[in-house]
Amino acid sequence: MTTASTAVQPRTASHRREVTTMKQTLHRLLRRCLQPAPRRTTLFNGQLLDQKREDVYLAMHRIGLIR
Repeated sequence: MTTASTAVQPRTASHRREVTTMKQTLHRLLRRCLQPAPRRTTLFNGQLLDQKREDVYLAMHRIGLIR
């Protein structure tokens, strides 16, 4: 079968509707992706920071970087 022997099928209204629906879906997804993500606030945990600082200091002292 060659391309010259195939008949071109006319596009139907349902095909156009399907393409339009797909375009609208893609536009919606793109708009959603381009919006900045909502910013989540984090609480500062000073006690955890102090604990991590002490752990790092102890590890560096053990390997000889700090005397």
